[in-house]
Amino acid sequence: MQTVYGVEMQVPTGKLPGFYAQVIHKIGDRVNVFDRDGMLFIVEEADASEELKQILGKAQMLGEEMTLLYIPQGESLARVDDVGFVSQSGRTYLFAEQVALFAVEQEAGDAQDRWAAREQLREHLIGEIAATDGSPAVMVLESSLIELAEGIAKAYHVSLRWLHRGMS
Repeated sequence: MQTVYGVEMQVPTGKLPGFYAQVIHKIGDRVNVFDRDGMLFIVEEADASEELKQILGKAQMLGEEMTLLYIPQGESLARVDDVGFVSQSGRTYLFAEQVALFAVEQEAGDAQDRWAAREQLREHLIGEIAATDGSPAVMVLESSLIELAEGIAKAYHVSLRWLHRGMS
Protein backbone atom coordinates (compact mmCIF):
# COMPACT_ATOMS: atom_id res chain seq x y z
CA MET A 1 0.00 0.00 0.00
CA GLN A 2 1.29 3.42 -0.96
CA THR A 3 -0.03 6.96 -0.40
CA VAL A 4 -0.48 8.82 -3.68
CA TYR A 5 -2.20 12.07 -4.64
CA GLY A 6 -5.02 12.74 -7.06
CA VAL A 7 -5.67 16.07 -8.74
CA GLU A 8 -8.68 16.48 -10.99
CA MET A 9 -8.63 18.65 -14.09
CA GLN A 10 -11.80 20.52 -14.97
CA VAL A 11 -11.97 21.57 -18.60
CA PRO A 12 -13.70 24.96 -18.89
CA THR A 13 -16.22 25.45 -21.67
CA GLY A 14 -15.48 27.94 -24.40
CA LYS A 15 -11.72 27.41 -24.54
CA LEU A 16 -10.00 26.68 -27.83
CA PRO A 17 -8.98 23.02 -28.34
CA GLY A 18 -5.30 24.01 -28.41
CA PHE A 19 -5.56 25.40 -24.87
CA TYR A 20 -6.31 21.95 -23.43
CA ALA A 21 -3.45 20.42 -25.43
CA GLN A 22 -1.01 23.08 -24.14
CA VAL A 23 -1.93 22.33 -20.54
CA ILE A 24 -1.53 18.57 -21.07
CA HIS A 25 1.85 19.18 -22.72
CA LYS A 26 2.99 21.37 -19.80
CA ILE A 27 1.93 18.69 -17.31
CA GLY A 28 3.87 16.07 -19.30
CA ASP A 29 6.99 18.26 -19.27
CA ARG A 30 6.92 19.17 -15.56
CA VAL A 31 5.13 16.39 -13.66
CA ASN A 32 5.76 12.66 -13.43
CA VAL A 33 2.20 11.31 -13.66
CA PHE A 34 1.94 7.82 -12.13
CA ASP A 35 -1.55 7.05 -13.47
CA ARG A 36 -4.66 8.68 -14.88
CA ASP A 37 -8.35 7.99 -14.70
CA GLY A 38 -10.21 10.23 -17.09
CA MET A 39 -9.56 13.79 -15.89
CA LEU A 40 -7.92 12.64 -12.64
CA PHE A 41 -4.11 12.75 -12.56
CA ILE A 42 -2.43 10.54 -9.97
CA VAL A 43 1.09 11.32 -8.76
CA GLU A 44 3.33 9.61 -6.22
CA GLU A 45 4.89 12.63 -4.49
CA ALA A 46 3.36 15.58 -2.64
CA ASP A 47 5.71 17.93 -4.52
CA ALA A 48 4.40 16.64 -7.86
CA SER A 49 0.86 17.20 -6.60
CA GLU A 50 1.72 20.82 -5.74
CA GLU A 51 3.28 21.34 -9.19
CA LEU A 52 0.21 19.86 -10.85
CA LYS A 53 -2.10 22.09 -8.79
CA GLN A 54 -0.04 25.13 -9.76
CA ILE A 55 -0.26 24.31 -13.48
CA LEU A 56 -3.98 23.60 -13.38
CA GLY A 57 -4.71 26.56 -11.11
CA LYS A 58 -2.91 28.98 -13.43
CA ALA A 59 -4.97 27.62 -16.35
CA GLN A 60 -8.15 27.86 -14.20
CA MET A 61 -8.65 24.11 -14.61
CA LEU A 62 -8.04 22.93 -11.05
CA GLY A 63 -10.69 20.55 -9.78
CA GLU A 64 -10.88 18.36 -6.70
CA GLU A 65 -7.75 17.24 -4.84
CA MET A 66 -7.52 14.00 -2.86
CA THR A 67 -5.18 11.70 -1.01
CA LEU A 68 -5.39 8.12 -2.23
CA LEU A 69 -4.07 4.76 -1.13
CA TYR A 70 -2.70 2.65 -3.97
CA ILE A 71 -3.41 -1.03 -3.41
CA PRO A 72 -0.77 -3.39 -4.84
CA GLN A 73 -1.37 -5.04 -8.19
CA GLY A 74 -3.00 -8.43 -7.92
CA GLU A 75 -5.12 -7.51 -4.90
CA SER A 76 -8.86 -7.13 -5.34
CA LEU A 77 -11.29 -5.68 -2.88
CA ALA A 78 -14.92 -6.78 -2.91
CA ARG A 79 -16.50 -3.33 -2.48
CA VAL A 80 -13.93 -0.92 -3.89
CA ASP A 81 -16.59 1.20 -5.63
CA ASP A 82 -17.91 2.31 -2.23
CA VAL A 83 -14.63 3.92 -1.17
CA GLY A 84 -12.38 4.09 -4.21
CA PHE A 85 -12.00 3.13 -7.85
CA VAL A 86 -10.07 1.06 -10.34
CA SER A 87 -8.28 3.28 -12.87
CA GLN A 88 -8.37 2.79 -16.62
CA SER A 89 -4.99 1.05 -16.32
CA GLY A 90 -6.41 -1.45 -13.82
CA ARG A 91 -4.81 -0.04 -10.66
CA THR A 92 -6.88 0.07 -7.46
CA TYR A 93 -7.09 3.23 -5.33
CA LEU A 94 -8.95 3.98 -2.11
CA PHE A 95 -9.96 7.44 -0.87
CA ALA A 96 -7.66 7.80 2.15
CA GLU A 97 -10.13 9.70 4.30
CA GLN A 98 -12.83 7.05 3.87
CA VAL A 99 -10.94 3.90 4.84
CA ALA A 100 -9.02 2.38 7.71
CA LEU A 101 -6.44 -0.40 7.34
CA PHE A 102 -5.29 -2.70 10.11
CA ALA A 103 -3.85 -6.10 10.94
CA VAL A 104 -4.72 -8.42 13.79
CA GLU A 105 -1.64 -8.63 16.03
CA GLN A 106 -0.22 -12.14 16.04
CA GLU A 107 1.04 -11.94 19.63
CA ALA A 108 -2.21 -10.90 21.36
CA GLY A 109 -4.75 -13.49 22.49
CA ASP A 110 -4.69 -17.14 21.61
CA ALA A 111 -4.97 -18.57 18.10
CA GLN A 112 -8.66 -19.46 18.46
CA ASP A 113 -9.55 -15.92 19.63
CA ARG A 114 -7.58 -14.37 16.76
CA TRP A 115 -9.39 -16.63 14.27
CA ALA A 116 -12.81 -15.79 15.75
CA ALA A 117 -12.05 -12.05 15.77
CA ARG A 118 -10.90 -12.18 12.13
CA GLU A 119 -14.07 -14.02 11.12
CA GLN A 120 -16.32 -11.45 12.80
CA LEU A 121 -14.28 -8.54 11.42
CA ARG A 122 -14.58 -9.98 7.88
CA GLU A 123 -18.35 -9.38 8.02
CA HIS A 124 -17.65 -5.62 7.95
CA LEU A 125 -14.67 -5.42 5.58
CA ILE A 126 -14.37 -3.79 2.20
CA GLY A 127 -11.68 -6.33 1.50
CA GLU A 128 -8.46 -7.90 2.64
CA ILE A 129 -4.91 -7.65 1.30
CA ALA A 130 -3.26 -11.06 1.47
CA ALA A 131 -0.50 -11.81 3.95
CA THR A 132 3.06 -11.73 2.65
CA ASP A 133 6.27 -13.23 4.02
CA GLY A 134 6.42 -12.08 7.61
CA SER A 135 3.47 -9.68 7.33
CA PRO A 136 -0.09 -10.52 8.34
CA ALA A 137 -3.11 -9.89 6.13
CA VAL A 138 -4.23 -6.26 6.03
CA MET A 139 -7.93 -5.69 6.54
CA VAL A 140 -9.70 -2.73 4.96
CA LEU A 141 -12.90 -1.21 6.30
CA GLU A 142 -14.76 2.08 6.17
CA SER A 143 -13.22 4.57 8.61
CA SER A 144 -16.62 5.05 10.26
CA LEU A 145 -16.34 1.46 11.57
CA ILE A 146 -13.09 1.90 13.54
CA GLU A 147 -14.85 1.79 16.91
CA LEU A 148 -16.75 -1.34 15.88
CA ALA A 149 -13.49 -3.07 14.91
CA GLU A 150 -11.88 -2.06 18.21
CA GLY A 151 -14.92 -3.40 20.08
CA ILE A 152 -14.67 -6.76 18.31
CA ALA A 153 -10.95 -6.95 19.11
CA LYS A 154 -11.62 -6.14 22.77
CA ALA A 155 -14.38 -8.78 23.00
CA TYR A 156 -11.96 -11.45 21.74
CA HIS A 157 -8.97 -10.17 23.75
CA VAL A 158 -6.89 -9.46 20.67
CA SER A 159 -5.11 -6.33 19.47
CA LEU A 160 -5.28 -4.48 16.18
CA ARG A 161 -2.32 -2.70 14.62
CA TRP A 162 -3.63 0.33 12.73
CA LEU A 163 -1.78 1.07 9.48
CA HIS A 164 -4.11 3.89 8.38
CA ARG A 165 -7.08 5.30 10.28
CA GLY A 166 -8.73 7.54 7.69
CA MET A 167 -10.80 10.44 8.92
CA SER A 168 -14.07 9.21 10.37
